Amino acid sequence: MTSNLDGSLQEELGQVLVKFISQVEYSELVTVENNLPHIRPMVYVNRGLTIYMASRRQAQKIKQIKTNPHVSVVILKSFKEGQNTKEVIIEGVASVIADEQERRWVFDAFKTKPPAFQEWAERNAETDYEVIKIEPRLVKYFDYSTGESEPQILHVS
Repeated sequence: MTSNLDGSLQEELGQVLVKFISQVEYSELVTVENNLPHIRPMVYVNRGLTIYMASRRQAQKIKQIKTNPHVSVVILKSFKEGQNTKEVIIEGVASVIADEQERRWVFDAFKTKPPAFQEWAERNAETDYEVIKIEPRLVKYFDYSTGESEPQILHVS
């Protein structure tokens, strides 16, 4: 499908996307430094299509985001032999969150993740971690189980 979806189809796609990203736990965060992409695995939580991650304050990705906030997040769920593979690519703008209430929500949301992340969230919520908020601008959804390789595209304002 193309980005020319009418309003009701855009809304329906948005609901499909939120459901999908709420069910997957891992992603790949792509940042850029000196015109070179840097990709790393990340666990995330979401509010709708907005993605939240946490990272040490001194991590390279924090510096990269502060220099160039344009990022991509790849969320992929695949099954045996590639059948039923689904993928979401979010192109958005990242920021480091200072608001304590929002930070607290993120660390509380991490407590719903697997046990290792629950323990991490309890230990690190008040330490040297930053919260990264990624606000989507463009979301591409690939559902290869349908045999279609063209993405459905959602423009987010």
